[in-house]
Amino acid sequence: MKGKVIILLGVVMGLVAGVLVLLTTNKGQIAAAGPTPEPPAVVRAAQNIAKGQDVTLEMVQLVRLQPGEPVPPGAIKDPLKAAGMTAAIDIPQGTVIQAEMLFDKRALLAAGEQASRLFQPGRVAFAFPITPNAAVAGALRPGDRVDVIAAFEFVDLDQARQALLPVDGSYEQLPRMVVQTILQDIEVLRVGQWGAPAQQAGGSQQGAPAANSSEQVLTLLVTPQDALVLKYLAEKMDEGQARVAFALRSQDEQEVVQTEAVTLEYMMRRFHIPVPPRNDITTTEIVPSSGSKPR
Repeated sequence: MKGKVIILLGVVMGLVAGVLVLLTTNKGQIAAAGPTPEPPAVVRAAQNIAKGQDVTLEMVQLVRLQPGEPVPPGAIKDPLKAAGMTAAIDIPQGTVIQAEMLFDKRALLAAGEQASRLFQPGRVAFAFPITPNAAVAGALRPGDRVDVIAAFEFVDLDQARQALLPVDGSYEQLPRMVVQTILQDIEVLRVGQWGAPAQQAGGSQQGAPAANSSEQVLTLLVTPQDALVLKYLAEKMDEGQARVAFALRSQDEQEVVQTEAVTLEYMMRRFHIPVPPRNDITTTEIVPSSGSKPR
C-alpha cells in the first residue's frame, strides 16, 4: 500500500513538472514572437467621389484596416497624396483609394492630354475671352475658382417699335448702369489656347514675364445651362453692350453668396452720398497776379 502511494505521488509530480515545462516554453515562444503588429492605416473615401471630381482633404480619411484584411495594391496611405488629385473613376464612400484611381490634372494639362478626360460628367468646358484688366492682373491659373461679374447699361425703348426713345431723336438718353455677380465658384480648367504652353491670365507663360496682349482666353468648367449664360455674355461683349470681369476666390472658399446688384441708387444709399444742390454760382481758376501757374 505504501509503495502504491509513493508511485502515485511520483506520477502526479511528473505531470506537474511537465505542465510547468510546457507553460515556460510557450511563454518563451510568445515573448520571442513579440506583440502582434497593428494593421496598416490606409486612405478611404469619406464620401462618394465622382469621376473627374477634384479630391480635397475633407473627402478622404485615414482608417486602419481590420486584422487580416488585405492591403489593396497601390493603396494610398497619406491623405495629402490624395488631396489635389482628380478621380479617374467613380469612388464609392468607404473605398480604399488606390493610386490608379486618381490622376494629376495639372500634369496631364502640361502634357497636352485630351481635354475631355480632365473633368467629371455633368459639366462642359467653355472658352471665354478675357483682357488682362478683367482677369485679376494675370493671376489666374488652372485649378483656380472665380466669380463672373458683369456690367450692363440700360436705356428705354419704344416697346412696339423696339426703337430707342425718343423715336424722334429730340434728346439723348443717359444710360443707367447695373453691375452684378452672374456666376460663382467656377473652375478654371486652362489659361490660354489649347496646344500652346499653359499661360497665366494676361498673356504670359507661367513663370515668364507678362507679354503685351489685348485678349486671351479662359477655359471654364460649368454646367450646360451656365455655358449658355457665358455665351450670352460673350455675344453682348462683342456688341459692346456688356463688360465682364473675373474675381479670384480663395482656394478654401466654396460658398455661394447672395449679392445685391450695384446701381447708382445703391451707391448713394449705401455710402450716404447726397445729391448735390444746383447752385447759381461756381468756382473758377485762380490766376495769381505774378503770372505764375496755379498750384
